[in-house]
Amino acid sequence: MENATNYWFTVEPFVYIGMSKNHALLYNTLDGMNIESDKIEVLQLLDEVLQEENCGVVLLTHERTKQKDINAFIKEAREKYMCDIIDVALSIGKPVQLLPYYNFSDKYDVYKKNSILTSRKILEFLTEISIYVDQSINITNLILFLQSLPGNITFNIVGNLANVVNYKDLLSFFDLHDSPKNLCCSYSDVISLQSISKSNFSYIISAHFPIDVKKWNHSRQLLLDQSLPVTYIFDVSSLDDCQQVEELVEQFQIENYRLNPVYTKDNIDFFKQNVFLTKKDILSSSISIKNIFANQSINIHDFGKINIMPNGDAYANLNYPILGNINTHSIHEIVDKEIKEGMSWFRIRNQAPCNECVYQWLCPSPSNYEISIGKPNLCHVKTITNQ
Repeated sequence: MENATNYWFTVEPFVYIGMSKNHALLYNTLDGMNIESDKIEVLQLLDEVLQEENCGVVLLTHERTKQKDINAFIKEAREKYMCDIIDVALSIGKPVQLLPYYNFSDKYDVYKKNSILTSRKILEFLTEISIYVDQSINITNLILFLQSLPGNITFNIVGNLANVVNYKDLLSFFDLHDSPKNLCCSYSDVISLQSISKSNFSYIISAHFPIDVKKWNHSRQLLLDQSLPVTYIFDVSSLDDCQQVEELVEQFQIENYRLNPVYTKDNIDFFKQNVFLTKKDILSSSISIKNIFANQSINIHDFGKINIMPNGDAYANLNYPILGNINTHSIHEIVDKEIKEGMSWFRIRNQAPCNECVYQWLCPSPSNYEISIGKPNLCHVKTITNQ
């Protein structure tokens, strides 16, 4: 006589479950292993697991374990250490499993649970300030504003300092602070800063093709003379640009660099081939539960960042409305407006077609590319259109 054993079925607490109407994904955040299924019985089982009243554990009857799709799924899930079954006879009562639930319904729940809206905590989330400079900037007013900022913020000074009359006053102010400072400019705009001690300064040098060889060589010498850390950002809009980057990197032995794909409205094929994500890209590296939760809460590209224009206008993202002006608003008021009314810090993948995809929270946050291209999902994952 066959032993009719019933089981408790549970998913391990380090496994993320992504569900859509006709598709399920189990993702092991420890090793990146995954299981996908479109079998109705498996979808129903996982949906039961996710019901709050079941506490992550579902009764699996003997008859149900014999169902072909359920049996195959459990076998694979156990082999990958993602799920388990427990003989009901070995348990005094129903076990409880702590699954990685994300229980904030909207951004206001995030505010409330983390006390973000209190005046004391609101500036704790400010991590980076980018200051755009040109000949119109008022350095005196800017420094007064900067003095009101909390410590441990990364500062980016963006633009051609040669156009700023009192740029040495600004650099001298920054030189008194231990915060990281990045001088961000084109290779053609590098200037000599020998008279500044340059405490904790670095260069972020942008380059756009075609390269002016004379200016490039001149900037290389200036950078070598100043002995500051340098990172190059190469704007690329084609495979030919990428090839030129390889040649420059090899010729000048550039160690720190990254590519910045530029959308020109006529190079969408370049983006589809080199920027758009595939399923393999999404699953190529392990993603932690913490990062998955972060993707559900904040925009990892924009969160904590403020941009200040030469006229004092402040933005969280230059593609979205102004938050205020440093000449008339405090940093607290600027950050408070972004948190309450802004469109950048909390811009997540909660719109179609991403909200119909099991990879929704494994993908990185929406970037400026989605805005410039006018497409909400830069990927090749076919399931988002077939649900």
